[in-house]
Amino acid sequence: MIAAIAVFAMVFAAGAILLEDASSVDGASSVIKGEKNAVKVKGELTYQIMFFESEEFDTLDITYSAVLKNSSGTNQSGAVSPSSGTLANGVETDLKVTAPATAGKYTLVVTFTENKNKEGPVVTERTQTVSVLEPIVLTAVLKNNSKVDFIDFAVYFHVDGELVDGSKTLISVAAGKTETVTYDWVAENLSNGEHTFKVVAGDENIGDYKDVILGGDGKFYVGHSDFGLTNILLVILLIVLVIMIVYLYRKPVKNYGKPKSRR
Repeated sequence: MIAAIAVFAMVFAAGAILLEDASSVDGASSVIKGEKNAVKVKGELTYQIMFFESEEFDTLDITYSAVLKNSSGTNQSGAVSPSSGTLANGVETDLKVTAPATAGKYTLVVTFTENKNKEGPVVTERTQTVSVLEPIVLTAVLKNNSKVDFIDFAVYFHVDGELVDGSKTLISVAAGKTETVTYDWVAENLSNGEHTFKVVAGDENIGDYKDVILGGDGKFYVGHSDFGLTNILLVILLIVLVIMIVYLYRKPVKNYGKPKSRR
């Protein structure tokens, strides 16, 4: 039992792990954990679930069921795999969550059922919020400004001067040639306005490649674009044109109804 307690304590020792709604009641603890809670539409996330009974027992049966619900509480069919099963006490089990095609806030709901010493089932429910987002597609054109062909050259995306975790991309580009590289960036709570990005050669590449791969700088906008003022002016111009057309169309003919000799 002491070893099992140590195993459960390790769950909370990893600083990079995200935890939500982990609790302990009457010696039983359950938890959902994962490295991230945001995913692009149709993307995948992996969570670990665990149930731990710290009190002594003669027999113990632990089962679970899991489902992904949208903001209206509707179950998303086939979004969680495996969606049910049995658990060993204090042992993690992986759940794969496949994001729906529609962006929004979803909830992973895991229901644990414990039957200790055949005393009857005790049900515990844990939840995890999952953000499904439309990715921001970062696209850059890079040029190999050398006389050497590069294969599996590692580059990384930086947004607003910060490294984008998981953005490592391997490219192959011939000497003097260009290569287009793209990355689907899933970003939560990104501020409105202009954002800049660039592509940087990875330190793991052999040699000094500071000036070998050129290009890759770009920008994108959240909430508006640099064409906002132009679009407003175009809309105003269009309204003015419509008013002029309506005015000319409805303008009466001054000599209408007079004999030709008097026109």
